[in-house]
Amino acid sequence: MESFSVDENCHLVNAGVESKRESSRESREVLLMTLTEEAVHIKDANQLLDAFYLPFESGWKRLDTGVINVAARTHMIGCTPAMVDWWIGFLHHSEEYRWWHPRDHVFSDWEGDCKPGEYLGRTHLAHEYIGSRLYKLKIHFRDPGEILDKRRFADAKVGTAVHGYVGAIGENGWFGRLLHLIQDTPEGCVMRSRFWLGEMDPVPNPKPTPEILQKLVPDELGAGLFAHCCEEMSILAGFLPTVYRIHNADTERPKRTQ
Repeated sequence: MESFSVDENCHLVNAGVESKRESSRESREVLLMTLTEEAVHIKDANQLLDAFYLPFESGWKRLDTGVINVAARTHMIGCTPAMVDWWIGFLHHSEEYRWWHPRDHVFSDWEGDCKPGEYLGRTHLAHEYIGSRLYKLKIHFRDPGEILDKRRFADAKVGTAVHGYVGAIGENGWFGRLLHLIQDTPEGCVMRSRFWLGEMDPVPNPKPTPEILQKLVPDELGAGLFAHCCEEMSILAGFLPTVYRIHNADTERPKRTQ
């Protein structure tokens, strides 16, 4: 199995939460020792609800199925899960899309009409650079309950989860899946992003072999998407609280999950 990974991000702490982290460290380490790298398969997505940190939290890996799994972890200081949920529904024009990544994001639109703020069941159209190549993508947002047990969200401090199917504009079907799991933290929230490139729907007949998938979703795409996701989510964390307050001046600040 080919792999590329980086050191796990350190969680920002302060004196008020350090004691809680110390008391949970032993139980967390025991749990992590029971988990394997198989947790990155989409069928094991629920393991994200088992622990705040998994053995694989940042980087990209080629699985034995040929699918590329990308993982990125972004600490969003001063943000809430509700802000992230609002942003996905607010996002529309290319100008706003470029705020998210001024260099890589080129174009943004949506298929069809819908009420402002709604994105579930809708398809986002995006042109963006991943690595050196411009991709013209469609992302169809679906119920995260397809891959996660939403009954466990409260205990896992999950404020929102964004799940979608990824495909190429103008082509039938989907060649990947995405998940952004946003959990409350004392400082704001953490976004744990996952992509499965080569997770096709509908599944072709015959089903592509790992060797075929390696040609359809090359290593360069995994490495490029990892870098792109790290950058765009860090940029979003920097401006989201301000943009949210500007557009929601008459509403209360979103509350964290209890």
